[in-house]
Amino acid sequence: MRETDVLIVGGGLIGLTASLLLSDLGVDHVLVDRRPSTSDHPRARFYDRRTLELLRRFGVAEAVEATGLGDLWTRQNRWLESLSGEQIAEVPTTSFRMAPETYSPSIPVMGAQDLIEEALLRRARESDCADIRFHTQAEDLAQDSESCSAVLRDLATDVLKPVRSRYVIAADGVHSRIRDQIGCPLAENNRFDFHLQDILFHADLSRWVGDRLGGLLFIRSRYGMGVYQPMDGAERWRMQLPNWDRSRGELSEAEARRYIVEAVGVDASELNFEIESVLPWRFIAGLAERFSRDRIFLAGDAAHAFIPTGGMGSNTGFSGIHNLAWKMAYVLKGYAPAALLDSYEQEHRPVAERRVGLSVENALRAGAIMNAYETGGDVAEAERECLQYGSYEGMILACEYESELCQAEEFSPPAVDNELVDFVPVVRGGQRAPHAWLDPQQTVSTLDWFGTDYVVMVCDRAYGSRLADLQIAVERYRRDGFPIRVERLRHTANTPYAYSEAVMVRPDGVVAAHTMPAEQQTPAELLQRYLPVA
Repeated sequence: MRETDVLIVGGGLIGLTASLLLSDLGVDHVLVDRRPSTSDHPRARFYDRRTLELLRRFGVAEAVEATGLGDLWTRQNRWLESLSGEQIAEVPTTSFRMAPETYSPSIPVMGAQDLIEEALLRRARESDCADIRFHTQAEDLAQDSESCSAVLRDLATDVLKPVRSRYVIAADGVHSRIRDQIGCPLAENNRFDFHLQDILFHADLSRWVGDRLGGLLFIRSRYGMGVYQPMDGAERWRMQLPNWDRSRGELSEAEARRYIVEAVGVDASELNFEIESVLPWRFIAGLAERFSRDRIFLAGDAAHAFIPTGGMGSNTGFSGIHNLAWKMAYVLKGYAPAALLDSYEQEHRPVAERRVGLSVENALRAGAIMNAYETGGDVAEAERECLQYGSYEGMILACEYESELCQAEEFSPPAVDNELVDFVPVVRGGQRAPHAWLDPQQTVSTLDWFGTDYVVMVCDRAYGSRLADLQIAVERYRRDGFPIRVERLRHTANTPYAYSEAVMVRPDGVVAAHTMPAEQQTPAELLQRYLPVA
């Protein structure tokens, strides 16, 4: 019997990130995946700024950035008659743009899932806490009040190995078997009878693209609105054929070739290309009825399914596993009560639900541009209505968790024109703690402080008279084994911390609570109110 703390089922983006997080927190775990290796087809492409801040922590951000298209490709989406035809519309995509901003140490990446999973796997296998087994299937999953059990089948040798764990993380995708097994079916909020074929191919299309670069190049075709997606900014492309009639069976290579030629808008003799793979895809959007059942927790696409419009699916999975992993580790190590795990769904579900809805909206808004063009409607208005497709920094960085773990604010967030699009960094309970550089060379961020401990940031020089009281209070928790420490932020001018006195931040980089000058709350009261101590 293999004994471990956590069994992770699924070795995609979210399962591998769960492994990295648990390793960082010192939690022994086994990860299994039925596939022989990581993905060979790049489904997910966009990794937002918050995701890259997380990957920065594991030293893989540079490898992920290296898979990206770069700044020039990611400034806009375009709608075209064909790749060689007239442009119909153009919409800026500020959230896709691979360029730095003052409010983050990281840049977003328009990359490729297959290459990124390889980087995550290499890093995950470096940890002594991780036992990673591909080509292995988890069977006979069961649980009782104390633990979970399963049988691991090596699909190459058919050898069986029993395993027992304290918890299970099911990151086994949108068609999750575990989700159905534990009675948490996917409640689709929109049933889309929409099937497409995803074609990955290699070609030099530069003579037709010219200077009309874009992260997404939407194309008119006899099948409907398809989309060209540059994968490396050179010769690796992904083309999506929409509205595929399932009664025709799988897409043949000959039909795929005809479609690619048609969407470029040239004679077949002018175009040389090689098809790498074809993958069918059905649009599904919705959330699991519940995100957990007793000791089994759903994560990523197993918990919430997205239409791939705007790149929200994988990023919501990253934020969800970031929320769950530290809580599971704290319970396993005895720092916090098991009830802490209830806050995973309480905090994450509203975020996921809103983003699933926005992914559906994005599909409709993108289609509205092409529809306006074809029917003589107002294309310019449709462009303006589609801004949120690739510009949603407010949604990414200003989402706010609500639970007993986070201070409920009495003041409103900063006023903005569009809460989805616009972002103003601020210290608020439940929000991501703002970034501020800690060194003149701008290499170390406040975000680098977070990951394993609760951190109390002392931001105000005037707090000095109470610093001793804070350190005494923190030391009491540390003596009892609770992971918490104090950090001094010595330069707060021109940062969001300028108006704060002390800021307590959770291991996932979310503000638990904060104080301002002249507040009466003592350090001991602050810690007692918001620390999830067993």
